[in-house]
Amino acid sequence: MKWVKKVYGLFVEDPLLAVLGLGSLLIAFILSHVGLAQLSGLVLFIFIAASIFISLRRS
Repeated sequence: MKWVKKVYGLFVEDPLLAVLGLGSLLIAFILSHVGLAQLSGLVLFIFIAASIFISLRRS
């Protein structure tokens, strides 16, 4: 449970990261709704990783 608080704190401290994370969830939801579940998982992984990378580069 401690790691959940750390991840939540990361998103709360960086609003851009939270917006990018929510955007990637929306794109993944749309792809999975269309029937591209595997692509949805890949897109979600890549977008979240890129969002965290961008957030860390800005800091």
